[in-house]
Amino acid sequence: MKKSDLSKVTKKLNLSARLNKINVIKNRRILILIRNILNKNKKSIIESINKDVGKSRKDAENEFKGSLNIWNYVIKNINSIQKNKKIKFNKTEKGEITYKPIGLVAFITPWNYPLLTLSERLPFCLATGSTAIIKQSEYSKNLKNILFKILNKNKELINILHVLKNTDYKTGIALCSDENISAISFVGSTETGKKIAIQTSSTLKKTYLELGGKNAAIITKKANFKLSVDEIIKGIFENGGQACVGISRLIINKNIAKEFSKLLISKIEKINRNKKFFIQQPANKQQRKKILKLIRFINKNHKNKIFKKFNLGSKKYTPIFLKPNINDKYFVNKEFFFPIITVETFEKLSEAIKINNQSKYGLAAYIFTEDKDEFKMISDGLNSGRIWHNSSLVWSPSLPVGGFNLSGQDRDMGQKGFENYITSKSIYIRKVNV
Repeated sequence: MKKSDLSKVTKKLNLSARLNKINVIKNRRILILIRNILNKNKKSIIESINKDVGKSRKDAENEFKGSLNIWNYVIKNINSIQKNKKIKFNKTEKGEITYKPIGLVAFITPWNYPLLTLSERLPFCLATGSTAIIKQSEYSKNLKNILFKILNKNKELINILHVLKNTDYKTGIALCSDENISAISFVGSTETGKKIAIQTSSTLKKTYLELGGKNAAIITKKANFKLSVDEIIKGIFENGGQACVGISRLIINKNIAKEFSKLLISKIEKINRNKKFFIQQPANKQQRKKILKLIRFINKNHKNKIFKKFNLGSKKYTPIFLKPNINDKYFVNKEFFFPIITVETFEKLSEAIKINNQSKYGLAAYIFTEDKDEFKMISDGLNSGRIWHNSSLVWSPSLPVGGFNLSGQDRDMGQKGFENYITSKSIYIRKVNV
């Protein structure tokens, strides 16, 4: 799409949003219509996710189910959008705060959870009367084609961009600098997030960024070992490790580290022997190339730190467990997007918190303990936007998502999800006696 053509689209969508009011009855009908369209096309959407990302059928179905849950949450809770307020100061003076849609929002979504990440944001936007232009990853071509076909019918609300591979980057830049766009919502790598922050500075549009993560599971002496092992395995191998909230660090109490690591590795091997493991390969050519380069680098430069390599269906893409040196910045701050797991130990809970917070990221964390006081102390101290307690990767749309530090800025979903897409006017009124 040419920049001039894109500008025509954004201008029309922006005008539509400016003319809208926060009409919950009308907007709920729109959300129900879109949810029903998604449901009607469930089979083809699931198949497209399966093809684009390489997920198992079950994982693709779970992504669809999780996405529909969010649409249902927004439909149910649309009345919680901020309402206009009147404030009386004295007999002759009063104030009003009025709310309106923020305008046109550009959504730039990733390939690893193409429907879920969009659903965490788009229904909240449409609920307020704001409009949307959507640029999906070039690696989500099958899903993009389906959404283009089923959602682009009402172009006053949504436009799914049909971007050619060689113009993908240029289109992203054009969206960031477009004066018709009021906000950018981006989910993806920290590197790209930094570029978006710079590219949007010329128009000072709002940016909502959920970026990378280097997420730790903290296991204390008071953890339930069986539960912890099962949940950690889910967190490590979710989507083949291609999950920004996936587990890539284990921070284990020193007294149980040897026993727990042995139990974890044994369970992984047992699941694999019983052929109950779906080993998902890196989703696309770029990701495969990146992972092979990382594995070669670790085998060459950090061989002495490796204590377990798995051959889970592929000799090329080998999950690795390592014990890095203390304060090893490479492993603390490198997001692998693949099951390359570091194991670190602690003696005091305060030390576990410190080790976690050494990372420049702060997207997610997992705490395994059956002691409520331990959990409270650790969770209070962690610089992590999302925290799981004795669980992994289950979530509710009522809870916001987002990260600290290099993991992004602002939050999506929950009540905050609605607030992102409205703006306010403050009015001071004085009664004049004639």
